[in-house]
Amino acid sequence: MKANTNKAIEFLLARGNLPILYGLKKDILDVPVEREFKNLQKLASRIRILDNQRENGGWCRKEYENNPRWEKTYYFVETLHNAFRLYDYACTQELEEIQKMLDFLFSTQTNEGDFRGAYFNEYAPTYHALTLEVLCLFGLDRDKRVQKGFRWLIRHRQEDGGWVIPYRTIEKTELEKRYNLDAQKNIKPLKADPSNPSSHLVTGMVLRAMAGSPTWQKNKDARKAGELIISRFFKPDVYEDRQAARYWEEITYPFWATDILSSLDSLARIGFTIEHPGIQKAFDWLMKRQDSHGFWRAGSNKATLEDQLWVTLSVLRLIKHLGLLEL
Repeated sequence: MKANTNKAIEFLLARGNLPILYGLKKDILDVPVEREFKNLQKLASRIRILDNQRENGGWCRKEYENNPRWEKTYYFVETLHNAFRLYDYACTQELEEIQKMLDFLFSTQTNEGDFRGAYFNEYAPTYHALTLEVLCLFGLDRDKRVQKGFRWLIRHRQEDGGWVIPYRTIEKTELEKRYNLDAQKNIKPLKADPSNPSSHLVTGMVLRAMAGSPTWQKNKDARKAGELIISRFFKPDVYEDRQAARYWEEITYPFWATDILSSLDSLARIGFTIEHPGIQKAFDWLMKRQDSHGFWRAGSNKATLEDQLWVTLSVLRLIKHLGLLEL
């Protein structure tokens, strides 16, 4: 099934704000964006985020600062959220604020190679992958610390070729023992049993990091993870995080968890084509979601017009990655 790409582009041109028009011209229309790039430096949303950056290079909501239990977690999460937005607002690593942000993210990397802190001292392949994705977006794929992070992923995968959050593989009663305030300070990270089935939530997020890395996107491990993700399309996850099958259909942007749009985007960038039956089925489902006005709706019930614009731009990027864009 084909999308009406011209109608989608017309919708974005008519309704899009400056970041949307910048992304549309740069990634879809392939026309000069110097004016948009310059104007984005004055964008109020971009300035607001940069003005709220903390001295350590990260971001954190005030209610969680100096909280002995949650400060580290929320610094990690809030910084990643802002990093994706700043990338869309045309920030580059040449900016002092972005360099401070990248230094903050690297400060969370352990000697083992993983980026840790989102789940206290537990291994967090989800946030580890998000961090690698951000670092690659800002052009640091070949940094030795980034490569160390990718090698950590390969050492911590499951036998089926995917990944899990290790603490989700144990009983809740055992988990509760690990999470009292005193225990979590000195606890050693739990290691997953490689024979356990992987989670498609986690695997999809790892796949995005690989897809964003020029040195890993064509790797055989990325291909194996891709086949695994396709086999899980529209099915419930094994573990409780976003377990229901309906989460596949809750497409959002910036990509965060795993859904059909984020997965198809990753798969297209690592070399899967529309000829793959699983890709074709999911792509057809997505094309049927196009609104009569030309846009795609974001999955959240609280989605705004801006959310619909970003999702629509992301679908157009996917169509282009698959070589199906017709203007």
